[in-house]
Amino acid sequence: MKSHFISVLTWALVGAWPLQVLSQSGFPDRNLRLVVPQTAGGPSDVLGRMIAQKLSDTLGKAVVIDNKPGAGGNIGSDIIAKSKPDGHTILINIAGILAINESLYKTMPFNSGKDLEGLVKIASSNMILVAHPSFAPNTIRELISFVKSKPAGTFSYGSAGTGSPQHIGGELLNTKAGIKLNHIPYKGAVPALTDLLGGQIPLAIVGLPAALPHVKTGKLKAIAIFGRNRSAHAPDVATFVETGFAEIEMELVYGLFVATGTPRPIINKLNQELLGILRTADVKEKLLSNGFELVDSSPKELDDYLKSEIEKWRPIVRDSGAVAD
Repeated sequence: MKSHFISVLTWALVGAWPLQVLSQSGFPDRNLRLVVPQTAGGPSDVLGRMIAQKLSDTLGKAVVIDNKPGAGGNIGSDIIAKSKPDGHTILINIAGILAINESLYKTMPFNSGKDLEGLVKIASSNMILVAHPSFAPNTIRELISFVKSKPAGTFSYGSAGTGSPQHIGGELLNTKAGIKLNHIPYKGAVPALTDLLGGQIPLAIVGLPAALPHVKTGKLKAIAIFGRNRSAHAPDVATFVETGFAEIEMELVYGLFVATGTPRPIINKLNQELLGILRTADVKEKLLSNGFELVDSSPKELDDYLKSEIEKWRPIVRDSGAVAD
């Protein structure tokens, strides 16, 4: 009887331990900082601001957005990797960017797979190749023929930055189609689209949510989507895969991360709060109306996904020939 009582008491204490840790930590005991390693107005920023407002409401503390673009997202991501692991500093980033940078940069200030821990996947989206209306081709096959008819390097495409999935997508297109489009890196999708809309560049590869409003108004024309299946947000736009380029398939998965070493009870609390936010009707509607797909995950699922992306992108980056200092 005594042994049974001790056993029951032990399990009760073990079960209560995460709650005790969380209570003792007082989390959150101050305002939170959500770092966006891209420019204001881009997809990551739009998602970050939506999440920040909702999370502030549920936690009772302000969640302050801090845009830190540059170095392919490394500047902002490094802030979280080196932050105090207490859950008060959070990163929003595309898992593919974190993964690609591990192979693209000769030296990295942090290790994505070791220095960051996932909280939750929050959304995904397709990438799209868009053109200025004055650019003659309307399809990817027309584009390839047109580019091949001109001297190599005549045309350029803008991306969200060196080493971004959009950049690597362009290099994949060059390799698989046997063409040469020059790459022009920008500090995010917004400045790339600004130059494209102004006619300074003929093409850009960006996330679908950033380009969709301009495609719908006719200010830009869609050439092809980097997805296996057509997007419900742009059903008339063909994919590279259906056009005969099976290797040109990429997805942007947005996630929230904290520094490794953050107490598990805090990670679990944030995950549960964020899952509640993502599953509300108004957030779902906002995500869908802005061109995103609905996803969510446990912390472990995001950790595993990031690690798988690091392995996936290593040979792709190598074969593309893309490098960054």
